[in-house]
Amino acid sequence: MLNSSVLLWITALAIKFTLIDCQAQYPVVNTNYGKIRGLRTPLPNEILGPVEQYLGVPYASPPTGERRFQPPEPPSSWTGVRNATQFAAVCPQHLDERSLLHDMLPIWFTANLDTLMTYVQDQNEDCLYLNIYVPTEDVLGKVVSPKLYLHQFENQCGDLDI
Repeated sequence: MLNSSVLLWITALAIKFTLIDCQAQYPVVNTNYGKIRGLRTPLPNEILGPVEQYLGVPYASPPTGERRFQPPEPPSSWTGVRNATQFAAVCPQHLDERSLLHDMLPIWFTANLDTLMTYVQDQNEDCLYLNIYVPTEDVLGKVVSPKLYLHQFENQCGDLDI
């Protein structure tokens, strides 16, 4: 009887620690539209600690169908927990000429064009998503200002650069 009680207690404790570790690895946060599950990711350096990343978080309704070329509208709410651990589709863009990429991107980024190309393969007009990175070190109780990085805007129509 004692052995089965100890075994049951150890099993319950192991499940509890597994759940705690899983919650730390896949944090869930509330947004105005529903809950999202992110991913805690170590950074490839020794100075900065890990970040929580929430990928593919919608900031507007898909600009498709009747919404195409219209001002953005808030996204629809969802029930349950939305998975935000993978990048969403990127907006359609013409990337056939790699020399054009050298003009559009900083010099330090063009060394990794093959890596970049893997991220832009999934293109779709439904592309109004944010990738959010949250620091996890020494931020408890402190106000942390967000930084918003906007891509370089280029609009092309036929042979005419606008």
